[in-house]
Amino acid sequence: MLIVALMMFFAPSMASALDLGVTTSITGGASLGQHVLLECTGYSYNPAGDPWTQCTSTVGGTTFAFGTLSTRLKDSGGNDVGGAGCFYAEKFFIIYLFPDAWGGTGYQLNQVATSSSSAILNALVFAPVYASADKYSVSGAAQGAMSAQEVTDNPNINVATQAKNSAMIFKSKTARIVRAEYGIPPFPASGSPVGTPVPISTPNNSYTVSITISLTTYI
Repeated sequence: MLIVALMMFFAPSMASALDLGVTTSITGGASLGQHVLLECTGYSYNPAGDPWTQCTSTVGGTTFAFGTLSTRLKDSGGNDVGGAGCFYAEKFFIIYLFPDAWGGTGYQLNQVATSSSSAILNALVFAPVYASADKYSVSGAAQGAMSAQEVTDNPNINVATQAKNSAMIFKSKTARIVRAEYGIPPFPASGSPVGTPVPISTPNNSYTVSITISLTTYI
C-alpha cells in the first residue's frame, strides 16, 4: 500500500509539499514493488515525449513538492499569457508503479483520495496511464502493447478523472509498468479540464489530501 499526504499553500511566500510513505509486502503471489516519482512542469511538458528526459525523478522518493499554486497561465516557454481565473499547480507528478505477478495470480491496483477541503479534492485530477514504450531499464526492451484481455479489463486506462473518485489504476496477470499521474490543472486550459478549478476566493491556508494506492490479488 502506498499512501500520499498532499499539502498545499496559497500564500505566495509559502511552500507546499507532498509527503509519500510506502510499504511493500508480498500477498498471495503479487506485490506492489518499487516506485519512482517524477516531478514535471506542466506548461512545458510534451505528452508525446519521454517523461524521463522531461521530468526530475527520484527512485523510491518519499517527498516531492507541488510548489505554490499559481493564478497566471504560461506558454511552453514559461512566458506569462494571462490570468487563469483560478488557482492551479504548474507542476504535476507521475508515480511509476512496478507491480509484480507470478504463478497465474493477477493483481489490481486502485487509488482513492480524501481531504477535508472539497475545493482541493474536486480540483485534484488523476489519470491511470499505460505506455507501451515504458521499460524496466534504459537498455531494455519496451513492454509493448497491452494484451486483448488487458484492454478488456482496463476500459478507463489513459482517461483522466477526479482523484476523489475511488478508481482502478490497472488490472493484469502480467508484470507491467503503469503510471498514476496527479495534477491540479488550470482553467481555462487547452482541452476540457476534468477537475473543478480552485476558486480565486479560496483563503490562503495549508490544505491536505490523502491519496492511497493499494494492490489486491485475484486468480
